[in-house]
Amino acid sequence: MSFKGIGLSWLIHILKVRLIRYFAKNICPPRFSLSSEEAKNNDFYEVHIYIPDGDNSDIALMPKSHRGALNVLFEFIPKKPSYSKKGYIRGKAKKREDSEFSEFYLESKFLRYARIDVYYYYGHWSVREDQCSILILIKLFLLRATRLIYFDIAVSKIVRYFRNRKINKRLRTPLRSKFDIYEALMDSDSFLRRGTFKKSELSSLIFGNHSSGEFKIYQKVSQSLDWVLEACIDDEEIEKVSHSSSDDPLYKVKGKGIHYFTLTKENIMREEENRIIQRQQVKIQHRMLLLTFLLVIATFLTGIDKIDHLNAIYEKLVAYSLNIIELLYEITT
Repeated sequence: MSFKGIGLSWLIHILKVRLIRYFAKNICPPRFSLSSEEAKNNDFYEVHIYIPDGDNSDIALMPKSHRGALNVLFEFIPKKPSYSKKGYIRGKAKKREDSEFSEFYLESKFLRYARIDVYYYYGHWSVREDQCSILILIKLFLLRATRLIYFDIAVSKIVRYFRNRKINKRLRTPLRSKFDIYEALMDSDSFLRRGTFKKSELSSLIFGNHSSGEFKIYQKVSQSLDWVLEACIDDEEIEKVSHSSSDDPLYKVKGKGIHYFTLTKENIMREEENRIIQRQQVKIQHRMLLLTFLLVIATFLTGIDKIDHLNAIYEKLVAYSLNIIELLYEITT
């Protein structure tokens, strides 16, 4: 590693330690509320640090994508005051085999490759960040130190407003085909791992998180899902695993369903390729039409130039003829 890389890594580590100490000075109390009247006074952090099992020198040699697979040696929660001696952070720790936390002083070097989860509570609002990078930690610091939380709340509410509008608009449009179901399932990591899905999970995948809205819209969404799922069951593409009377039944996709999805997607891709080809052909035709139009204008302009040239020659001939006539007239007279 270059000297520049070592210097940057050291600077990030020092900054990370300082930020954790700042969070610890403003750590949350053992018990607090997010909904009661007392919540309006909330202005603190909740911090959970997970120390990996391994030496920093060994972890540094591992690819970043593999570090997440390391076992957790212990969980650490900082307390105020954040430190009592240089290089250590005061708090409480718990190993996997322990049932309770115990007093612990964490050496700052363990923060280099630790997973850090920070939650900031301000009034009834909260910002939750898991696996924080140094940029996320700086953001959480600025939210409280510079009262950037007001801007964050305003932006979040605006984004939520437009997201809810988009969700409500989509909720008003029922399913059009079985392909909508299969496409949503094939994009779900949970379904690809388990091979099964619940109706509520499918509704969330297709329509998004619709926790607020009109009840009649929910009825339409639920009914449209029931119709399409029943059609899939009749076609032996999907099988209902749970009991038929279940409010949130469990379904399993069969081989026919995968076959239908594959063929339909291939047809859609083929149609999309044909549309792309057609659009390219139309663009070529438009270009040829434009070139033809420009060629006509150029020919017309060239013809005008030739006409002007012929007119000039004609005028010269007329002038020359008049001169000859005048000369003959003078001679005869």
